Amino acid sequence: MDNIHFTDEAIAGLVTESVLMMIIPIVLLIVWKVKTHEKILPVTVGAATWLLFAIILKLAPAYFLLQHDNPVAKAISGNIWYSAILAGVLAGVFEETGRFIAFKTVLKKYEDRRSSVSYGIGHGGFESIYIGFQMFSMAALGMMLNMGMGEQITAGADEATLSAMTAQLTQMSTLTVPECLLGVFERIPAIASHIAFSVLVFAAARSRKHLYLYPLAIILHALLDFSIVFNQIGLPAWAIELIITGFALTVGYFASRIYRKLNVR
Repeated sequence: MDNIHFTDEAIAGLVTESVLMMIIPIVLLIVWKVKTHEKILPVTVGAATWLLFAIILKLAPAYFLLQHDNPVAKAISGNIWYSAILAGVLAGVFEETGRFIAFKTVLKKYEDRRSSVSYGIGHGGFESIYIGFQMFSMAALGMMLNMGMGEQITAGADEATLSAMTAQLTQMSTLTVPECLLGVFERIPAIASHIAFSVLVFAAARSRKHLYLYPLAIILHALLDFSIVFNQIGLPAWAIELIITGFALTVGYFASRIYRKLNVR
């Protein structure tokens, strides 16, 4: 671990990426709040739902199916296509189910269509902030490594964890500022997709004739997260971002058509 050295550009890029990932959803929320005077609860519920369903509740099945020492996990994790499909399906099922439950319970009385957008800003925005915090943590670890504090970082880590940390930090250590900015750009279509999914699931929760949009959102979300496989097969980062942007525009257009048919109160 001590032989890993972060370049100054990598640290600067990661810090910049972290700050921008946190700023983008905050600016988006402020603009939306000023424009619509929407209440803050749907945003808060969106953030809390993402944390509960995308991180906490998904942790156990994701660990058992991808990381645990069992035949199923070994078969899935050993194949980039299987692992990408599973990651997509887990994200789709847990996050869209979380949205549906939120709109059916805590936000049951929020029938204005603008609440779906507010929820989406909270859901996708908190994810962006969470990832931004991770990037800042990577920059901090890089600075610690540069100061020769590798032993403190890896203290108590088992062999598998140490191997994974080494691989990730080695990859991060030579990042360039443009590469980090590309990661920031990726958050824009990602947040847009979360808003679109929120509109679809909101419609499904409010009307039986739109109930089909809930499983459709699961499928679309799974497809979005499946895009991680493109990185693993060596597709250029800029090409992946074009695919994700095209996906967000397509789903966003479809969601906007649904949105215009919903009630405003």
